[in-house]
Amino acid sequence: MPSIAVVMATFNGEEWLDTQLQSLANQTRLPDRLVISDDGSTDDTVKISQEFARSAPFEVVLLEGPRAGNYGENFWFAGKHAGTDIIAWCDQDDFWYPQKLQLCEQLMVDHGVQFLSHSAMVTDAALIPTGRIFQYHRRTRVLGPLVGDPLHVPFGLTTLIRSECLQLVRWDERPNRIWSDVRIGHDEVVAMLSFVAGRRLEVKDVLVSYRQHGRNNFGTPEPEGFLAHVKHALSTEPALYSEVAAGVENYGRFIAECYPQNKEAIDYFATYQARCLRRSTFHHSPNRLSGMRNIIVALGKGDYGRKAHGSFGALAFARDTAALVLGTKTTSI
Repeated sequence: MPSIAVVMATFNGEEWLDTQLQSLANQTRLPDRLVISDDGSTDDTVKISQEFARSAPFEVVLLEGPRAGNYGENFWFAGKHAGTDIIAWCDQDDFWYPQKLQLCEQLMVDHGVQFLSHSAMVTDAALIPTGRIFQYHRRTRVLGPLVGDPLHVPFGLTTLIRSECLQLVRWDERPNRIWSDVRIGHDEVVAMLSFVAGRRLEVKDVLVSYRQHGRNNFGTPEPEGFLAHVKHALSTEPALYSEVAAGVENYGRFIAECYPQNKEAIDYFATYQARCLRRSTFHHSPNRLSGMRNIIVALGKGDYGRKAHGSFGALAFARDTAALVLGTKTTSI
């Protein structure tokens, strides 16, 4: 069986860290190594890590982080010190279920995948379940390259990767997140390249409590029904779609740099960018007639086909149609 390292980035996490560390020690399949990189904590985070390392049932590597003030840089720095076949990203404030590593390891071996993501239970600060399942995978399934939503990125707390995935990444050349001037993180960049060229596994099992405490780097989005989507649609600026198209262009450029011989992937992102530009054109339409023409063109181009095949999906068509009927130029992607 492969070797596994749990890779954790810490920063002022004393309130939650001990609980997470104990959940690692209670795994039915213990990790071969735990790598903790602390990015300059001013509380007792380092002390808690040191105390745990003295009695942990596996090797613990403690590192001084890069002090870049960015959790992604800290995770990436820690990941380079993993030295194992598989890496499991680990946040300091969550709680792992005992069977997480054992089940994920077995599934990765059985299915021969490079990337795995599973579901998580959303909890409050005291780890009391809210009843919501985050990143819910309805069934366990293998996805091939370029299958799925290209802009959907599983959070690092739910993912395990083969360590060779890190070697494919041009870390200093990675693009910014769409709608942001911040570069994509450690989990996002690996997920993107795995989407392009890897075999990925979605696991329906809930294997982590995702703690929401008000100071998360990223929290779970609020659940929304269709009416909430429409309401959001009417308040979204048309410029959003131009920004999405520009962001996808940057993603495609990064993919071409990492995989210059992968014409299929390069063409895929070029097509997706074109879809985004057409949607942008619709939302800048001067009147309903022009908007209707643009929607008809988009339908003919397959822009509202299945998300799993690089289109926007039926819900996007419903949003755009609602925006057209209600006389607005805006909607939500």
